[in-house]
Amino acid sequence: MHKQRGLVPGQTREDARANLKPGNFQGTPPRGRSHAAELAAMKAMDDNWFGTSRFKRRARVVSNEAVTSTGTFLVRFEVVDGEPFDFAPGQFVGIEAHFEGRGYRRSPYCILSDPSDAPFFDLMVRAVPDGPLSLYLSELEAGDEVLFRGPTGRPMAPRFNDRDLVLLATGTGVAPLISLARHLLATGYPHPISLWWGLRLVEDICLTDELDDLAARYEGFNYDITLSQPPAGWTGLRGRLGESVPPLLPTLGGKRYYLVGNGAMLEEMGRALSDLGVVQQHIYKEPYFDPIHQPDREIVAAIRERFVATDLFSSYAARRGSAFDVDRDIEMARSGKAGNGDPLAVSDLFDLLPAFLSHHPDQEDPKPTHAERPWNRPY
Repeated sequence: MHKQRGLVPGQTREDARANLKPGNFQGTPPRGRSHAAELAAMKAMDDNWFGTSRFKRRARVVSNEAVTSTGTFLVRFEVVDGEPFDFAPGQFVGIEAHFEGRGYRRSPYCILSDPSDAPFFDLMVRAVPDGPLSLYLSELEAGDEVLFRGPTGRPMAPRFNDRDLVLLATGTGVAPLISLARHLLATGYPHPISLWWGLRLVEDICLTDELDDLAARYEGFNYDITLSQPPAGWTGLRGRLGESVPPLLPTLGGKRYYLVGNGAMLEEMGRALSDLGVVQQHIYKEPYFDPIHQPDREIVAAIRERFVATDLFSSYAARRGSAFDVDRDIEMARSGKAGNGDPLAVSDLFDLLPAFLSHHPDQEDPKPTHAERPWNRPY
């Protein structure tokens, strides 16, 4: 016979229930709970999650400075948990905080500082009304401690030091790009690095002292800021990045492009660069918001038309219309020489690939190439 759990020989079920201690309830649970019981249960679940959370690392605020009048803060932390803290440019930390009535909130922030600053790290925070964590960070004072996890995320440093870098950022998306530029310049990156920073208002401009210092110390670095809503008398670049930058890039080949920030900018600029012959391997995208933005065809076409560069072989082949010319250029790249005798890097062969495939349909390519896609055709 099956032995019922909780019973002993000669004991009835009623006797067993009468002898149960708190925490050993057996029977049918109540159908509903009081409001206080519900709140207690929710708190227990929150406490249980917090106890097993990965946000267990600790950092102390060193300084917190408002760097713009429009809500941008620069917060410096020192890791104080005694654990190793090493990061690469482009990586982020996740910050966690508890809010009364809302529970725990968590959000990632890319690190602004150079890896050599560890165990200190800087975060660039934009305080927004509907972002409780950003408001929390903006109100921290020196000596306050936060819980975090990381660093984690994919590093931005290029695998090969064989190309110029074109860095395009909107808003606080500039943070990891400044970290990247600082690191590469300090370690002797052999090619030019250009940073283009898109902001809305002149009041949003900050960190120019740091950027000016980089430009003064390293000949290979330059930067510029473009405003989408410039004031009267503004003599700098005007418009969004897709409006102001394309006319200023005389060539597109031999470069890597880093696009960070607004998802719309990433997708539209990335599509325009792709249509002009830049292969996807040379376009790095890191969205801060709107990560699944569908690019508007008309906006992409307008950005594409603003580019003055005609050096990539997709547009080159479209103008020349000759397979022989493309094959000749590929052969020159293979031999390490351009048409003018200048040496070509092996990676330049990537720039020739779209045109080569467009003139050699027998080569297997499951996707349409850039050269096969006319500029005025919907995609």
